[in-house]
Amino acid sequence: MTPRRLLIYAVPLSMALCACVRRDASRPLANDAYIWQRRWNSALVDALRKSAPFVRMWRVLSAEVDSGAGLTKFTVDRDALRQSGNPVVAVIRIDGRNGINGSGEKWARQSLALASDWKNDGIALRGIEIDYDCAVNRLRAYHDFLRILRQRLPDGIELSITALPSWLGRGELQDVLAQVNEDILQVHSVMRPPQGLFDPDTAYKWAEDWSAVSPVPFRLALPTYWSRVTWDGNGRIAAIESETARLGTESAGVELVVDPTEVASLVRRLRQAPPRNLIGIAWFRLPIESDQRAWSWQTWRAVMLGRNLGAVALGVRFRRDDAGARVVYLVNESDIDAKYPPVVSISGQGCELADALPPYDLERQNGSVQFLLKGNNLLRSRQERMIGWVRCSAEKLEARVSY
Repeated sequence: MTPRRLLIYAVPLSMALCACVRRDASRPLANDAYIWQRRWNSALVDALRKSAPFVRMWRVLSAEVDSGAGLTKFTVDRDALRQSGNPVVAVIRIDGRNGINGSGEKWARQSLALASDWKNDGIALRGIEIDYDCAVNRLRAYHDFLRILRQRLPDGIELSITALPSWLGRGELQDVLAQVNEDILQVHSVMRPPQGLFDPDTAYKWAEDWSAVSPVPFRLALPTYWSRVTWDGNGRIAAIESETARLGTESAGVELVVDPTEVASLVRRLRQAPPRNLIGIAWFRLPIESDQRAWSWQTWRAVMLGRNLGAVALGVRFRRDDAGARVVYLVNESDIDAKYPPVVSISGQGCELADALPPYDLERQNGSVQFLLKGNNLLRSRQERMIGWVRCSAEKLEARVSY
């Protein structure tokens, strides 16, 4: 499940009217979690253990296929999955840049062989999920592949797929959804920088539209991560870093950050007024301590359980270095991850020398030193980050964060 580029789509009037009148009463929504890490480590196993009581089912990236190489299996800590006690869905990703291209029969056999292997090894396997960023002009071929796979599934194994809002309004959509037990609608993707990865109002609208057409239960995939996007000179996306560690310099791209408070507002809305057939949330992805582009585990747990996130409290702390300069730290004293403030101002006499560190630039205004945010980022709960330094003659300095 990689970030998607969204396509413009049209929603029929009948669909929009239907979405307005068909709504279920308020109800709890079950929480699933995607384990999308390609390398399992102790931090992931620890997060699995801590999260198991709050998660209904794990959706585990188990293999990936492309048009030429067939199915490549990933190494998964099966002991950790068994010990968690939670049922599992094996997710098989198909590269969205490629079509099925007549490989459906082969991929179906390989997918079923993987499921059989997991079940025989004691994994509480409940289903297979296909994660395919299918272009709208390939939905018919996708339907044919899903039909083959569905017909051969053993008893007790269900079939699910990730789904895209761009499929809305397509005539083939009903045939595709008729082949699955449930679908997971993804409402986070790479859009233009001002829009970011996620918008709660747009996500709710997509859920409403989807509820009007989906003949099967569906879940909403909500993000716990952010991405860095780099554009080339022609304005086209050149690279996306999401599951991978940060590469290059801070200025090499734009960080598209998902604010936990915005996701929390959508979760409250979904629970108070759930669209028809919405049965749960699938969180992408399970946060772990070593993940540089995901919320902290504590923040995710609070959002997932619908707890009051409380107020954000970001402050500034100074520490003297060996040369006598004051190093400036941005400090998050909140219980949740928080966006960096756009402006950090420092005032005091004799502040002649100063410099900023990414993601801030330095500017002087009205006698104060100002650190101006260039881009987006999150500071995890109870953590701090060095953002620059100042050298001032005054012993006492004043610092202020502005939004």
